[in-house]
Amino acid sequence: MPVKEFFKTLVPVELFQGLGVTGAYLFRKKETVQYPEKRLEPQDRFRGMFGYSLERCIDCHLCAKACPISIIHIKDHTEVEEVEGPDGKIKKKKTKVIDRYDIDVKRCMFCGLCEEACPTDEKSIWLTTKSYEGAVYERNEALYFDKERLGSWEGFVGFPGVKAPAEGQLPSDPLGKKKAAEGGA
Repeated sequence: MPVKEFFKTLVPVELFQGLGVTGAYLFRKKETVQYPEKRLEPQDRFRGMFGYSLERCIDCHLCAKACPISIIHIKDHTEVEEVEGPDGKIKKKKTKVIDRYDIDVKRCMFCGLCEEACPTDEKSIWLTTKSYEGAVYERNEALYFDKERLGSWEGFVGFPGVKAPAEGQLPSDPLGKKKAAEGGA
């Protein structure tokens, strides 16, 4: 047995390496946040509570198809309306109407595939809302969001400064900082 291996068995080098890392953190400034009083702003890529805009939704069902655990439920119907054209002929105009758009948030993995599948320019469903305080006492009904609750966030506490989707939240700017910077400049 060589001398170097003999000393490795006597002196726990890995232990001192670990204690060195711990000791380095001992003298750094602490990063504790007093949570209820102070909240850190999540990064822009943070996936929080769902945002949904019924006006932007084109009822393509791609978000429900992209969901790997099938928690998005959509039901719709087609309405046919007769419209008189500019040449005086009556034409049939078909429009899709969303009857049900529900998300079971308690089973969601927040993977963001529904947001990526949305084909509209300004997404009709998004997760980058910076809101994460979704704790409830009764999860079966409180964490099941229909299309009205997805827009208004009834019973959900948003991040300070974040408006509900029905109040005009944009997927690319949940805090409204870009709009304020453009308007103020």
